[in-house]
Amino acid sequence: MPTHPNSTTVKEAFFHLIELSLTQATSTRPCPELPDPDWIRMGVQRVLEGCESGRAFLQEHGLRFDQPPTLGNYFASLRSRRRGQLAREVSLNLVGLVDQRLSDRLADIPELAGYACFACDGHWHKAATHDPRYQGTKMAVGHFYSLNLRTHSLRHLAAGQGLHEHDMSALKRIKPKGLRQAVPRGTRVLTIYDKAGVDFGYWKRCRQECAVYFISRLKDNLCLAWEADRPWDPSDARNRGVVSDLWVSSREGHRLRLITYVDPQSGKVFEFLTNEPDLPPGVVAELYRRRWEAEKVFDEVKNKLGQKKAWATSLAAKETQAHLIAITHNLLLCYEATLESRHGLQNNPEDQRRRQRVKSAARECARTGSPLSVLVMRVRKATQRSVKFIRWIRRAIREECTEAAALAHLRHLYAVM
Repeated sequence: MPTHPNSTTVKEAFFHLIELSLTQATSTRPCPELPDPDWIRMGVQRVLEGCESGRAFLQEHGLRFDQPPTLGNYFASLRSRRRGQLAREVSLNLVGLVDQRLSDRLADIPELAGYACFACDGHWHKAATHDPRYQGTKMAVGHFYSLNLRTHSLRHLAAGQGLHEHDMSALKRIKPKGLRQAVPRGTRVLTIYDKAGVDFGYWKRCRQECAVYFISRLKDNLCLAWEADRPWDPSDARNRGVVSDLWVSSREGHRLRLITYVDPQSGKVFEFLTNEPDLPPGVVAELYRRRWEAEKVFDEVKNKLGQKKAWATSLAAKETQAHLIAITHNLLLCYEATLESRHGLQNNPEDQRRRQRVKSAARECARTGSPLSVLVMRVRKATQRSVKFIRWIRRAIREECTEAAALAHLRHLYAVM
C-alpha cells in the first residue's frame, strides 16, 4: 500500500490488491495496445459503473484511461480465452489475499474451528444483446458462485451450460475437488446449498473423496426412514428453536441427519438435512440461515452494481464477466474494511439500524415465550456494501480524488445520510 495518505488516490488504494494479484498470475502477456493491468482495472470499473452496454461504457468512460481501447480491441479482449484465464487467476489470487486480511465472522462458534464454510448457489441474469433465441426466447445466463461465510469473499465456480443447466449438473461438473476450493488438508469443508443441491450419492462421494460435507433443506415428498434420536443439549442457548435431531436413512441406504427447527420469529418450521455428524443442531440451523447472505450479495451485484445482463455472447466472455464481478465485490469488501481499521470510518447509522432490528426481534420473541438463539441475536457485519459507499467510490475513482479529501466526504455522508 502507498505510504503517503495525503497524496495517495482512492483509485491507487482501491486497486492495490490487483497489483499484488497480478504479480502471482502466470497468464500475463505483453500487450501494448491494452496492457493486462489496464484491462483488469477497466473490467472492474465497468462493473462499478453499471453501464448498459460495452459501447456505453467506452463512450462515457473510455477516455479516462491512459490507453483508451478501440471498440474492436475491447470486445476481442472480452472473448479472449487467455484474458479469461487471467481474470480467473487474478480472482482466485485476490480471494487468498482478502481471506488473509478480513476478520472471521464465524470465530464465535468454536465447533467450527476445523471447518471452512461456503454458501454456494446459482445466480441468473439476462442474456447478452446478440445471444441466440431458443423457441423465440433468449435464455437467462447462469453462474455458480461460492461465498466464504467466514470472510464474505466471493468466488466464481462455473458458468451454466446448455439452455438452463440444473444446479446438480453444475455441481457434478465442478467435482468434489472443485467444491473443496483449495482448502488445506485437515480442514473439513461445509457446502451450504438450497434444495436444488440435494443428491445423496454425490454428497457421499464428496465426503469420501475430499471431506466436503453438505447442509441443505428437506425436499418435498422425500421419503426418509427414522433410525435413531441424536442427543443434543436443549439448555444450549444456541439450540433455541431446535425441536429434534435425528439419524435417518434414504431408500438407497444413505445415512443423514434430519434437524427440525421452528423459527421463533415467524413460527415457520424448517427441516435441515446434512451428512455432517458432529456439529450442534443449532449451529447447523444458523449456517443455513446465513446461506441467505449469498442471496444478499447477488442482490448487491444486480441492483447496486447494475449487473443485470451478460456483456457478450461467447462463453469465455460470460466467464470473464463473472470473474470481474467477483473481483469487484472482493475489492469493495476489503477496501471498506481497510477504511474502518485504518481510519475508523464506519457507516454508524446503518449499523445502528441493524442492531435495533435484532433487539426488536429479540424483545418480541422473548415476549411470546420463544426466545431467539444467541447466534441470531449476535449482530454481524453488513452483508452488502451500502449504496452511498458504492456511489462514493465511483466518484472518487472517476475524479482521481486523494484519499484525504475523499475520506472527509465519506465521513460527511455517513454522518448525515
